[in-house]
Amino acid sequence: MDDDQLIAKLQHRFDPAAAGDLNATYQFLLHDADDHHLVIEGGSLSIHAGHHTAPDVTIESDTATLIALIKKELNAMQALLGGRVKVKGDIGLAARLPKLFGKRND
Repeated sequence: MDDDQLIAKLQHRFDPAAAGDLNATYQFLLHDADDHHLVIEGGSLSIHAGHHTAPDVTIESDTATLIALIKKELNAMQALLGGRVKVKGDIGLAARLPKLFGKRND
């Protein structure tokens, strides 16, 4: 999956109702794609290329693992313990990913 496909998938699956009043910045360091950060603010999502200077949480993984987590095909704890995902910062924000991006099943 290329960067454009990943971004489109995230935008497609984003659930503004699940975001509620959340204001957070997620930094993604993906081994097989360019780095991006997501800003969730006021129920809206914006996706930016590159690094954010002060993300609330940084998630390091590969694209397939990230998508599997979002689609609830992979248990987050298993991914963490198995070394498929590394999280720095607010782990609670990382745990919210499946709900934030669970709007549509695809």
